[in-house]
Order: sequence, then structure tokens, then C-alpha cells
Amino acid sequence: MRKGAFRDMKIGKKLILSYLLACLVPLLAMSMIIYKVSADNLEEASLEFASVFSSQIVTNIDDLIEEYDKVTKSVLVDNDVIYRLGDSTNYSILEQVNIQLDVRKIMLRLMTLKPEIKGIIFLTKNDCLYQFNTDGANVEVKRLNDQVWLSRIMKAEDKLTITSIHDKSYYDRNSNGITLTVGRQIFNNVGAYVGVLLIDLEPSSLIKLSDGFLLARNNYNIKISITDAYNGILYDSDVASGRITWEQAQDTDNPFLFNKRASDYLILTNETKRGGLKINAVIPRSDLLFKINKIGFVTIFALLACIGIVVVISALFSRTITKPIRKMQQRMNQVEQGQYKVLIQKESNDEIGNLVTSYNHMVIKIKTLIEEVYIAEIKEKNAKFLALQTQINPHMLYNTLDSIRMKALVNGDDEVAEMIKILAKMFRNALSKQTTANLIKDEVDYVANYVKLQNMRFYNMFSLNMDLEEKILNSSIISMVLQPVIENSIEHGFKGYNTPLHINLKGTVTQEDNLLLQISDNGKGMHPDRVEEINKLITSPDSHWLSLEVVKEEGENSIGLKNIAERIKLHFGREYYLKIANSSEKGTVIEILIPGKWNDA
Repeated sequence: MRKGAFRDMKIGKKLILSYLLACLVPLLAMSMIIYKVSADNLEEASLEFASVFSSQIVTNIDDLIEEYDKVTKSVLVDNDVIYRLGDSTNYSILEQVNIQLDVRKIMLRLMTLKPEIKGIIFLTKNDCLYQFNTDGANVEVKRLNDQVWLSRIMKAEDKLTITSIHDKSYYDRNSNGITLTVGRQIFNNVGAYVGVLLIDLEPSSLIKLSDGFLLARNNYNIKISITDAYNGILYDSDVASGRITWEQAQDTDNPFLFNKRASDYLILTNETKRGGLKINAVIPRSDLLFKINKIGFVTIFALLACIGIVVVISALFSRTITKPIRKMQQRMNQVEQGQYKVLIQKESNDEIGNLVTSYNHMVIKIKTLIEEVYIAEIKEKNAKFLALQTQINPHMLYNTLDSIRMKALVNGDDEVAEMIKILAKMFRNALSKQTTANLIKDEVDYVANYVKLQNMRFYNMFSLNMDLEEKILNSSIISMVLQPVIENSIEHGFKGYNTPLHINLKGTVTQEDNLLLQISDNGKGMHPDRVEEINKLITSPDSHWLSLEVVKEEGENSIGLKNIAERIKLHFGREYYLKIANSSEKGTVIEILIPGKWNDA
């Protein structure tokens, strides 16, 4: 907002903006606090739940490892047949068949104890293979020995190891499946390595998802994953529930495996006592804050609703304040145009009511003063207007009569009679226009007669050229406007008998439909300082031009111009004028601007 914008704003908008700020700033602050507290509480509660659930899974996995450890010990270690497997190549075919049958009995016993087992493999140190599975697939020893997970079992310090999920490419069929393997190294009674026992399990059977976890997962999208020391996945809750496939679980964007977008997740990690398995509980922040976002949406909606309510209420409330002020402003504009009307409003004791009461008293008082004083002022101005007119006529009359007198002294011929005739015509024209409308052509006729008299006086030293259209000639004008200007040109611009004085009268219509008259001559002209002084006297908007007091003129050459200027302003208004447009050694130009009042020719 630019500097001073609030100061220049309408008072109604100021009130509405103030109400909005007063209401919305605390509401915004409270909304942000509630949002932050809710987010923190929800995050803390979800982390606490995930921690409890993760700890429970760690306990379950530890129990599972211990259980398989005991089962494999009780079934395998306590049977002599296992110890004989290391030297199976030295046995006869019958003995090998019996051993094979004994091993199958042991494997069947294991699968009976643990129904989640899908297959059992016993690989001796001499690569003799004994197997039993539910789908009848056979293991290829060479491919089995090439498996990375098998070499990790063989190198593990703990005799019992659980591998990450892996494919079943070492089977001759159904090799596209996924499984995880519990491996146990087998040693005889003297500590010699005999072989390794491999138990294939369905990954989803590792953990049974409880109803509580399913509910929490639906609320917060919590994900549980179990990984080994090599970041291999043993279990994924999304795979177990059918949300994604194992291929997707092992994707490079998995945050458990590669720690990508850690800022987008809340991750809790616990580790089992045996096997170094990590139980990872992951909560996406976007899902965790989903409900908080709902609170944010509700808050935004509430803010918008509050803004609407505050705007409506503040607009109604501010209207009670601004309405009388606007009415008062309208009345003031009417007062400027001369219409003095009071405000009608219910009485109130506040500042607005007192202001309205004071305004009504002021308007009534002004109206009374106008009725008592202004009308009398106008009458006196009209008297001044008439005085201005009579102020000019004697001045011209005395000069003319003096010329006639001097001419009669020289010779008493017909020229004297002609001057008297012209003078009589001028008198008739001036006196008849006191009661009838005056046109520019009447003023032009009067000026032409005046110049004729002056030419008789000064032996034809003056010429008058006129450029006026018929429309302009029939335009209305106040009387005695042009003659005093031309008289002023002759008296102050005439250089002497050696230089004739040429006077031009031109009229044009402006774009505003006003009439601009220009009177120019080739006389002596005036100094620029004198021009500025006279223009200041006749055009300045001082306070005395409507005053009843008579202001003394400064200099004889400005008497006629000031009288005309005052008459123009009194009759037409202050936007109209008479001024010296230009004056130099080449002559002087006088401009007169009056409203165009056109009459048909």
C-alpha cells in the first residue's frame, strides 16, 4: 500500500478495514496456535502408537527366532540320523534309502509342528540334498550353492539365521515365487560341520496384523517393514495386506532401504536381540497431517465466513456513521451551488448528531444572511455596474466636444457638421442600448463611427480592419466594450503623424463555444513589466472586484481596460476576462473572452 493510502481512504473503508484487522488478527493467531498444537499432539500420539506396536513386533520376532531355534534343536540335534548325514557317501544304497526315509520323517514332523513351513531342504557338506515341500518342486544343487543368501547363512556367527526375501530360482518349477528362509548350521556331536538346514516360509506369515494395527494404518497409513543387516526386506505390511507387490517393496524409492525423502517420513527403528533384524515403523507426514489439513481447511473456511460476516456487520455499522456525513457532503455541494437545505435526521446525542445539528444551524444562518445582506449587495453591485458605464461615456464625450470646438475655431465648414452628425448617431446608439439587447454588430458600428471622428481629428491617421463572421456579428455582448479598447490604442499607441495606426478587430469561436475577440494595433507597445502590472490589475482574482467600495485605478491607460474587465466578470462570470495578450515594439494585442450567445441573423 502506497504511503498515505490509508489516510486518503474513505472513512467507510477505513472502518471496515479496522474491523477486519481487529477481528482477523486474533483469529489468525489462535488458528495458527491450534493448528500447531494439534499437529504436534497428533504426531506425538502416532509416534507413541508406532513405537508400542514396533516394540511388540520386536518381541514377537524374538519369540519366533527362539521358537525355531528350539524346534530345530529338538527335532534335529536329538536324532542320530543327522550326524550320519555328513558321511552319507560311505553308506550302502540300502542305508542311504533308510537315511532318506528318516530325514523325510523328520521334515514331515517339522512341517506338522509349523504349518507355515512351505518347504525344507537339508544340504550336507558333500552337497547331498534332502528336501520336502508342499508343491513337489525339486531343488537344483548347483543353483542353490550360487545363492548369495546361502553364503551369508554359512558365514553367520549365529547358527540360526533368517534371510531376507528372495526368489526361488533354484527350484525346477514355480521359480518365480518369493520366500524367506530360516537357516540353521548343523554340527555333529564332536563339533564337526555336517550341513545346513533350510526352512522356507511364506513372508506374510512372519507377522499377523492385528485389528488395532489395521485401524491405525487406515488412520495414519503406518507401514511396518523388517530388514536384515544387509537392508534386505523380510517383511512388508503393505505386501502382506495386498497393497503392493514384493517387487514394489524392493523398489529403490523404498525409504527403509535407501533413506530417501527422510523429511517426508517419520521413521522409528527397533532391533531384535538375535539376528540383527530391524523393525521399521514408517508414517508418511502427508498422511499424518491429513486430518490437520482438514482442520486447516475448516479454519480457512471459518476465516472466510468471518470475513464475510465482519464485512457485512462493519458495513452496516459504518453506514450509520458515514450516511449522515455523505448527506452532509451532498448538502455542502448544494450550498456551493446556492441551494441551502438542512439535513433531516433522527436526533442523536453522539458526535455525528451534534455535527448535523451544528450544520443545520449554520445553513439556516447562511440562508438568513443571504436573504438580508446578499440581495442588498447585488443591488449595490448593479448600481456600480451602471456607474462603470457612465464613468466611460463622459471621458469620450469631453474629448469629442473638444475636437469639435477646436475644429470650429479653425474653420466653420461642412466637416464640423459631419462630426456633429456622427456624434449624434453615437449618442443615439449608446442611449438606445440601455434598455434593448446589444449585439456585436452594434458595438462594431459604434466603433466605426468613433474611428471616423478620430480620423477627422487626426487627418485620417487611423484605419480599422474587421474580420468577423455573420454569426459573430449577431452574438450578444454588453455595451461599451470595444470602443474603450480602441480608444486606449489610439491614445497610448499612436506614435505620431508620421506613422499611421492600423487597428485590427478579429473574432473566433473556441472549442468550448465561447467567443474570443482580439484587438491588435501597430502602435508603440509597452514594456513587459508594465504589461504584467496591468494584467495583474485587470485579471487577478482579488476580493475587491465584487466589493461595494470603489478601488482607485493605477494609471490613466488602465482605466478603460479595468472597467471593461470588471463589467465582463460581473455580467458573465469570473472565468471570462479581458487581458493584454502581447505587447512589443510591433504593437499590442488585447484579448476579450465572453460566452457565445448566438442569435439568428
